[in-house]
Amino acid sequence: MTKMLLKQISPIGFMLSLVLLLSGCDDHKEESSPLANQTVYGKRISVGEGTAYSWATFDADGNPAAVGVNISESAVSTLPQEDDSHGHGHMIYYEMELPEEITRQTPFNHIVMDWNPMGHPPALYELPHFDAHFYMISSDERKAIGDEASDPKLVMTPAPRFLPADYIDVQVNVPQMGKHWVDRYSPELKGEEFTQTMIYGSYDGRVIFFEPMYTVEYLQSKPDDTFELKQPEEFQLKNLYYPTRYGFRYDADKQEYVIWLDNMQLK
Repeated sequence: MTKMLLKQISPIGFMLSLVLLLSGCDDHKEESSPLANQTVYGKRISVGEGTAYSWATFDADGNPAAVGVNISESAVSTLPQEDDSHGHGHMIYYEMELPEEITRQTPFNHIVMDWNPMGHPPALYELPHFDAHFYMISSDERKAIGDEASDPKLVMTPAPRFLPADYIDVQVNVPQMGKHWVDRYSPELKGEEFTQTMIYGSYDGRVIFFEPMYTVEYLQSKPDDTFELKQPEEFQLKNLYYPTRYGFRYDADKQEYVIWLDNMQLK
């Protein structure tokens, strides 16, 4: 029976079938994620006389590799020095959407970069600086966070396993932000002048942001630094990519400062 079927297939037909089969194998082999080795960008916003924008990069397999924000040198040199706010350190808020591609695979929802012309309490942070909050909740959820008197969820603490062991509650509980946690071994807590640090934030017993905090003076020194992002024992949101490092650098070609979280790992 097999011999009869083979006789019915012409040599040309056999060769065409073989080519189609091999072509199908090649197509399958070359198939890859459309995000592989790509960088995607959020909307550009105005800051001073310059701009800022969010971005995310993906590795060769299309998995998240880094997420960050760029702020132009012209923005940093023309920052407003006062506003009409009367809140936590007279902050000026710059909210940035994150590209949808990164929000699907990481816990991050949006970025709010706070500009503090006079710094803010406690005294060691009373230097002109930025707080770059990488939030894990929506903008509406963040804006609904009240103060200590009106919102008991603001002072609730996560279970210890959800915060790095070295992080302590410094009793800085801020409306529309959350409770702040600081690394007990940060240089500024040991008497050194504050340049940059990493803050964890929480609300309602949940970790809701990572916050690289850095002075304007440090940024304008044009650093090229990468730091360990200390990890908790466990993450509350599962099966997502989380950063294990953060850093700062100056991009001379674009004349922009770059602040990022990277070395993403699936947790």
